[in-house]
Amino acid sequence: MASELMWRRVSETEKKQIEEKAKRIMLDFGKILERLPRVKEAVVERESFMREESEGKNESSSDFRKIIFDNAPNKEGDCIVAEKGKWVEK
Repeated sequence: MASELMWRRVSETEKKQIEEKAKRIMLDFGKILERLPRVKEAVVERESFMREESEGKNESSSDFRKIIFDNAPNKEGDCIVAEKGKWVEK
């Protein structure tokens, strides 16, 4: 068994077999996931749900907010609009 785990060159035929096996595994896994029940959205009620804003720990974190907002594709005012999980029922 240990010799099977050692690195070696594989032939083109073996590469194709490995690719086909990997694809089959992924497709089978996807089919299993499709059969799982959809999960309803979980809601947690809290008195305080926002963190207190504070100064960054170092100078590089001072640009963090600007960098994140520059990279965010969807913004609405002072918030980043993120996609809700497609697996969650509305």
